[in-house]
Amino acid sequence: MDEKGKLMTDALPDIELDLSFDGPNAVIVGGAHKVVRLDKLVALAPGLLQPSAASRLAELANHLLLGDDFSVITAPGDYATAFRARLATEDPSLPWRPGVIRLCDFGVPDFDEIKAPELFDSRLVFFARDSFTGLPYRIELDPQATDLKAAELYQPLGLTPVES
Repeated sequence: MDEKGKLMTDALPDIELDLSFDGPNAVIVGGAHKVVRLDKLVALAPGLLQPSAASRLAELANHLLLGDDFSVITAPGDYATAFRARLATEDPSLPWRPGVIRLCDFGVPDFDEIKAPELFDSRLVFFARDSFTGLPYRIELDPQATDLKAAELYQPLGLTPVES
């Protein structure tokens, strides 16, 4: 037990992100253990499997799977507000142009579907924003699985077309 009476296995060690440009992304646990797989991370830090740690677990899982390509949506209301604000600056009646990313060219997600990260029944469910397009994706995974593949896990949300 620590000084607050919390079991040490529930306490989260210091976990730092390690971004790689030529290999898998990693995290450094407790300043000593470099980990590239989520199942190995939760074995070293079992406190991440507590429902109260769902946001931190989602951020770490996202980092290990795709690095900076996506960012976890921890505040769905803020995401919806920012999405709508960006959409309001776009004119859907203007023609499409190569190299210009406009949300109105894709559509609008059902913002009620987007939730903060949750961990239940040993499944982590979270939503992440594509760093390039700004579009939301849903991710559901078993943090203790040994064969996680980002291409299979990151599922785009359905989008409603924007009226021009």
